Amino acid sequence: MTDNLTNYTLGAGAGYLSYKGVKKLGMEIKKPYSSTVMRNFSVFSKAESEALKKATYDGFIQAGLKTKKYYLHDVKPEDVDNMVKLMKKKSFFVARKSKFFRTLNKLKKNKNVRPFNQQEQEELLKKITEHLKNNEYKKAWQEYKTIFRGKPINPATVSNKIFKSDKPTIKLTEKLKVVSKGKNAFCSPLTKDIMINMDNLGGASFHEMGHALNASGSKALKALVFGRHITKFFVPVILAVGLFKSKKKEGQEPNGIIDKMTTFIKNNAGKLTFAALIPTLAEEGLASIRGAQIAKKVLDPKLLKKVNKYNFLAWTTYIASALVAAAAVKTAIMVRDKIAQH
Repeated sequence: MTDNLTNYTLGAGAGYLSYKGVKKLGMEIKKPYSSTVMRNFSVFSKAESEALKKATYDGFIQAGLKTKKYYLHDVKPEDVDNMVKLMKKKSFFVARKSKFFRTLNKLKKNKNVRPFNQQEQEELLKKITEHLKNNEYKKAWQEYKTIFRGKPINPATVSNKIFKSDKPTIKLTEKLKVVSKGKNAFCSPLTKDIMINMDNLGGASFHEMGHALNASGSKALKALVFGRHITKFFVPVILAVGLFKSKKKEGQEPNGIIDKMTTFIKNNAGKLTFAALIPTLAEEGLASIRGAQIAKKVLDPKLLKKVNKYNFLAWTTYIASALVAAAAVKTAIMVRDKIAQH
């Protein structure tokens, strides 16, 4: 029993390390290609860059994004601090009106719970791991539910930690620094801001406007934008099931709905990982298509062809990332099973 548990634990640990290793290796292999794609957005001549800049602003108006209260920011290194302050202020204003904060306000008169400390986490994980190993899913769920029982705290503390934490500000600052150097661009549906360095990355402006149109479009489009940020969290769940779920012996059939479901996830982890990232691929592709529709109205055919080509190549980097993630999860589970079986 002790040897089996040791192999089980070692297998899960080795599998996770394999996942991290394969993913890192895949990203390193992909990096030169991604860098080349991003450099292509900077190969426009001075005249082309000026034409792109004018066309971007014309397209922004024609697409109705100004009417939808979106803002297009031409971010330079000296603008980073002001852009961080602007986005934080707008994010806080939007968040205060959200359902999340309304729920927190309702909970102020009720009890909430504190997080478990390190020792409690380790004990709980040990119990849950043992139950999962023995296919005792009901007992594992009962242990998991204890997370929601603890000492009461004021829910307002949660919101204060969110907005007073330095981590979001640091991440946003670093992200905008990259944008200011012309190495990336992004659209924030929450604050309705498009951040881009027009001098160095003007070719990506139409793609970012496509994101804005998706986020402000029909309910289906909004669901797609929202879904891409949700389904990516399925990947660690799929990985966790694969690492904690014991492999069925030859001829052994799963019992019960949960056992059948987790067995299916484990046996198809690579495919399911790629499927979880399809909404991201779909939304990114659609952003490029809608951006091309805007560009077609304001760019000459030669420049339009060039912009569309580079946006397509940029989309292929997302496919590469999805394939790397799927390969990393599949490899992790294979390594885990190999060690756990000894």
